[in-house]
Amino acid sequence: MKFIIDTYKEIWQYFWEQQLVYLPKEHSFYMDNVVNKIDIELMVNTISLAVSDNIIVNVNGFCGLDKSMVSCCQVPKFQKGILKVEHSLEHGLAYGISEKDFLVHVNIQTGWVCIGNPEKKGDAVEFINNCVVVIDDDKNFVSLWLKPEELPKI
Repeated sequence: MKFIIDTYKEIWQYFWEQQLVYLPKEHSFYMDNVVNKIDIELMVNTISLAVSDNIIVNVNGFCGLDKSMVSCCQVPKFQKGILKVEHSLEHGLAYGISEKDFLVHVNIQTGWVCIGNPEKKGDAVEFINNCVVVIDDDKNFVSLWLKPEELPKI
């Protein structure tokens, strides 16, 4: 699968109504906006990126955060847009983006959580409010950056 950034303004405005929260008791990220049609889910560790009409439209899933993940990583510069997925995957299923789990980094000063490589460069897009993905020149996933309304005390 390949990821494509689209910055056409009328398309991405809808996704800015969603708010990302972290539920400490459940150790998970959550968005309350329900998407009626989800074709596939792409998994980044245990975080689900819901895909509808080849566009990532929602982020949810388990991600326990602890002191061992504290880092001074900085979210890269990004543009607002949507994140499209080119794929030939069967609808109705979930697919891992990678065969191995990505490391998790938490910057408690800025509130950003990085799942993936925080130092590898690429194009970054904020595809949902406070949700950023970095893709490399080959259109492959590098990292997912999430900034919930509030981080838990770790």
